[in-house]
Amino acid sequence: MDYRQAVSYLFDLEKFGIKLGLENITRFLDRIGNPHNRFPAIHVAGTNGKGSTAAILEALLTSAGFKVGLYTSPHLVDFRERIRIGKRPVEREYVTEFVRSKKDLIEEIPVTFFEVVSALAFSYFAEQRVNIAVCETGLGGRLDATNVLKTEVSIITNVDLEHTDHLGSSVSEIAREKAGIIKEGVPTVTASNNFEVKRVLRNTCRKRKAPLVSIYDEAQWLVKEVGLKGSRLDVFTRSNKYVNLRLNLVGRHQLENAMCALLAIEILQDNGWRVPKRAVREGLAQVVWRGRLELLSKRPMVLADVAHNPPAMKIIKENLQELFPEKRFLVVLGILSNKNYVEMLNEVGRFAKVIYLTKPITERAADPELLAREVSKQGLNFKVIPVVKEAYKYALSQARPGEVVLVTGSHYTVGEVMAALSQEIGDRG
Repeated sequence: MDYRQAVSYLFDLEKFGIKLGLENITRFLDRIGNPHNRFPAIHVAGTNGKGSTAAILEALLTSAGFKVGLYTSPHLVDFRERIRIGKRPVEREYVTEFVRSKKDLIEEIPVTFFEVVSALAFSYFAEQRVNIAVCETGLGGRLDATNVLKTEVSIITNVDLEHTDHLGSSVSEIAREKAGIIKEGVPTVTASNNFEVKRVLRNTCRKRKAPLVSIYDEAQWLVKEVGLKGSRLDVFTRSNKYVNLRLNLVGRHQLENAMCALLAIEILQDNGWRVPKRAVREGLAQVVWRGRLELLSKRPMVLADVAHNPPAMKIIKENLQELFPEKRFLVVLGILSNKNYVEMLNEVGRFAKVIYLTKPITERAADPELLAREVSKQGLNFKVIPVVKEAYKYALSQARPGEVVLVTGSHYTVGEVMAALSQEIGDRG
């Protein structure tokens, strides 16, 4: 079995779908020596902002001199993006050997794609002797395969309606599922300002004797500048003052993610972890998290964002209106079929001059013809171009001065464009 075969085998497990619950992952981890018990973790859940918050935390802790594991999903271009230490992804050889040696056990128990990949991450972090790991949930929290970790801090970025078939039909039901990551006595940070969500989190924290830290109660931030090179801000917490910080992520919404990360760091400091202000400053200035209002090209201007649900698309709309008040947008849009595409298209329609409807390479992709019927109802300009790469090329050919191409709708859509650009660079050089 080589690396390509190992990754193909893992993705073949996706056909068995999602199985929420901790029984199988617990059995699997027990059989491979419980690697998840060999390092402390920061556990990050939430509807949006999980990956950005995790990336910021990894940057802050790495700047402080710690060896930090980062486990996120999904990836954009390369499967190994999901499991990293610093900027270095897990080695192909490690993935191959793990899958080859655990194949019989995978099929015996059996475990799902996400359970196996989580176990792979935990095993790698344990063998590499990380000081701490920052791990993002896959779906929900309570029954997510990552909810076996020994956590120093839990973070629930925000809660909105998503995955209602698995997590519940109301915001409070979904909040209860995400609150499942709250452990006995372990502080929990949140950026949610929703009354129902905060009520659920408060109740859960009270039952588990876990402090609840809201960024709106525990921090204030003064925004000095928001632009395509990130943001500048002053931050005031109960214990610290940070003046003229620079956050290397684009968009006002990233400030909330940064506050979650910063307050989590202060909790770690209270527990004896040494993270000096210098590391906070350096980490925020150096953090990179691809596919989040990322500038792919200047001429013509091309942005990519993985916004994949209505709240995320609304945030993109607000950021574009602030950053580019005079620009017009040509949107390359590929959405997954399990998303609320009607609301997503409503949001896109508020800022798009034209929408190029496309279909990323995944069985879960929404049919662009179905999307076209909805776009027609809204009276928007659109064109169906099923192949993502072709839709992107066509959008580039149509872009005029004062216009911006935006690639969005899912990680898959953005990933395909990034892979195509990477291939072009490889062909040229």
